Amino acid sequence: MISKNIHPIAFAFLVFAYTQNAWADGLADLQQALVKLNGSEPVSGLLKVSFSETRGEGKDKKRKTGEIQSTLSESTNGLDIRYSKNVLVKIAQENRLKLADEEADTPVLNGAEILSASSLIPILSSAQTILDYIEQGEFNSEERIEYLNKQVRVLDFTLPLESFIDDKKIRGYVSKFDGSYKVLINDEGIPIETRMSYSGKGSAYIFFSMTAESEITSQFQTDGNRLVRVNRTVESNSSSTFNDRTYSGTWQLAIHQ
Repeated sequence: MISKNIHPIAFAFLVFAYTQNAWADGLADLQQALVKLNGSEPVSGLLKVSFSETRGEGKDKKRKTGEIQSTLSESTNGLDIRYSKNVLVKIAQENRLKLADEEADTPVLNGAEILSASSLIPILSSAQTILDYIEQGEFNSEERIEYLNKQVRVLDFTLPLESFIDDKKIRGYVSKFDGSYKVLINDEGIPIETRMSYSGKGSAYIFFSMTAESEITSQFQTDGNRLVRVNRTVESNSSSTFNDRTYSGTWQLAIHQ
């Protein structure tokens, strides 16, 4: 019940101010946690990557797969990725297969091709990646939800097109775009999951048009003073004048204890 001594408008203002402060606290908790977890203690783990991609339709439909396992580590000496002898043998075999048949599916070779420094650094140094996104984005709201039988806070951001497409010329072809970024944090502000999605459409000249959408979900764990991404799933599809594409992929890291 509202006290008779408090004017309804004043009460509404107090409620609004309290809500804004609660949201601001959630964002501040996240930022503070990310700064603390942007450390450089040595970390390593077993990385497993797999994906499936299809292009075209009907008899022209082509499928490409990827599947590889490696050991990933980072320390003051830098970032290292190591393949077992068995994986190296398979890469060599698939290289020869590709020379004989350029249409052959070579999953281990395909998996190795996507493991670049730019794709690996965000795994072991996730705090900076999240900081970059929330600095680019616009904070919208905070809410509490139940996640794995626990109450967590969800911070919602709108992301600009620049967060997904670096090339300014290509961005000029996009006519409609929506980007969303949700960060699930615990009571200490530590991220436990992020949910990124986008949808858009565009055209180039008078004969080419395209629509695309994607959902990327990531889970995290702390290891010392680092925030480490232990799981990432990607689901995306696009349709254009010349081609249709669907993609599904997973990245899983088992941290060495």
